[in-house]
Amino acid sequence: MSAYEQYAKEKNKIDAYINQQYVISGVTEGLSGDLLEFKHPGGDQATLLVKTADARKYFVNVLLKQSPSA
Repeated sequence: MSAYEQYAKEKNKIDAYINQQYVISGVTEGLSGDLLEFKHPGGDQATLLVKTADARKYFVNVLLKQSPSA
């Protein structure tokens, strides 16, 4: 899988959670990637491991958009 394909796959997963009204509630950085924690207003939770640098940049932008001061 190319780097772009991996990025697109991770971006689509992030977008799918956001489209279902999940918000990013936590980020844990690690050597193998960043672990995103999502929370839904209904109480559900999910996690996603983001490995590519471009997807990491993308989720930071998502995080900034969901912050109250943005």
